[in-house]
Amino acid sequence: IIATSEDNAACSEFIKLVKKEIPSLRIVTNVGDVQQGTGSASKLESYKEGASNADVIASALTSLHLHLRARYFVLTTKSSWTSSIAILARVYGFSTDVYVIDIGKNKNSYSDSARRGG
Repeated sequence: IIATSEDNAACSEFIKLVKKEIPSLRIVTNVGDVQQGTGSASKLESYKEGASNADVIASALTSLHLHLRARYFVLTTKSSWTSSIAILARVYGFSTDVYVIDIGKNKNSYSDSARRGG
């Protein structure tokens, strides 16, 4: 399982849950992930001390690099970032089939493409 989130607490809780419920699964994290607490690169200083825009961009790109190797996604299409990851994984990723479970559905054509492909 590749576990990433801008929310450190959410990521930590998810990892604890997986280790408890399905300990046989391997969990991969992005050790350089800034986890800046927001999906935005603006006003970082109010979310995470010491986080720079360059750190956040590097963090996002290395997380995307990990996700392009995934086949299954649990995401929310209320986030344009996670929708983009699913779409990019279908087009440029290394898996032949990509499956998406949407836990926070948004209703627009971009979200539809993320869920079902384009």
